[in-house]
Amino acid sequence: MNRLPLFGLNHWIALPRQVLRAFNGNSSLPIHELDKAKVQKTRARIRPFPKSSGNVSFSAWRLAHAIKKADCARWPSAQVLWAGASGFILENAHLFDWGKSELSLNDGMAGYYADFSASGLAGRIAQGMALLFLEEKGYAYVGRFETEWKRRAATQNKPWPAGKKKAPDFIAENEKEEWVLAESKGGFASPESKPNIKGALNAGLAQLDGWDKRISPQPIKGFAIGTFLRERGDTSEETSVIAFVDPEPEAPEDPVEFPADAVRRANYASWLSLMGFDDAATRLRTGPGEPQRRSVPVIALAGRKYAVSVRSVSPKLLDLSSREFWDDLHDWPFDPFAWFRHGIHVELVGLDLEVLKILGSTPDSSMRSRLMELKPQDGRDAPTDSDGGTFYGSIFADGSLLGELRHTDTSRPIPDFEWIEVEL
Repeated sequence: MNRLPLFGLNHWIALPRQVLRAFNGNSSLPIHELDKAKVQKTRARIRPFPKSSGNVSFSAWRLAHAIKKADCARWPSAQVLWAGASGFILENAHLFDWGKSELSLNDGMAGYYADFSASGLAGRIAQGMALLFLEEKGYAYVGRFETEWKRRAATQNKPWPAGKKKAPDFIAENEKEEWVLAESKGGFASPESKPNIKGALNAGLAQLDGWDKRISPQPIKGFAIGTFLRERGDTSEETSVIAFVDPEPEAPEDPVEFPADAVRRANYASWLSLMGFDDAATRLRTGPGEPQRRSVPVIALAGRKYAVSVRSVSPKLLDLSSREFWDDLHDWPFDPFAWFRHGIHVELVGLDLEVLKILGSTPDSSMRSRLMELKPQDGRDAPTDSDGGTFYGSIFADGSLLGELRHTDTSRPIPDFEWIEVEL
């Protein structure tokens, strides 16, 4: 029997434990809806902010999930995406303070990074927060708007709109099959300062402007969403905040035609890439191609089953999602788990099994109708018992999953995944 090197497993298992220690909190951010006219008027004031219209509550895993979902919409490489999933949390564990009711930065973090890296990091976090905002508003399915628009515009001989330098970040869809466009902005506020929220949202409105009329079916509105984080010790009257403006759509003008299932396809294609199913993701985006028969590990959580991908820090070294890998560990003649007497923690990314089966539907018309019949689920981010241990992580309304399975049964130190054959 071909034995696998245990040092790779040892290195990989250590990572989620560090992640867990660094990120084991829950927090929220208040939401303030600002008046579009004030945001766009040169001398108008937006402060003091209007009364909060609600808040976005989230765990550390849920924030990580949102950031990964935003990353997935941008990049196609599953291996780069997975390294970023763990790497972002670990490398930036010092950034956040989860001890307050509103999420805040640890003291000194607003100015810790150089200007370029700070703006890039704040922007990435803001995109994740924008997706949490959209999830809170009921928009479960999200795609990268510019990518989707350009691909279809090219086949319909539609030029890039004159005068437009940038497009909005996201296109999103809710249960009613209504679409919105969203542009995210964000920043870190230095202590006692008043960040230029008005300027950021005004820039977001400019980036949204005119794009809703360039797409059919037409989005019902747009969201300019700004996330601004303050340090823990900041004594300013303002807290960390999400502020947004939602302009109404304009009359259509030479729109690019989108199929009804475009947003849902984009949403799931990007997550399949993160799970390592690049060929299935490509087929979902472009249409042609036949599904392949695959054996996938499955876990059961709260009455639903999720197909999961168990990814290592070094994907080229070990394929932790293969049945052969886990069978080899079960059949090992010695005791390779002497180091893990308190159990094993495995980091997972996954998707609701019923959704995965729909994505393997053929012919294409069958998948389209079944995709449009999907309804958003109730999201979860509390610990959930599984046959293989306890799952700590996040499940979004689209059925996507990100988190950690903690297997602490020392009499059975290796998780017993269920394995199911699927067409994908």
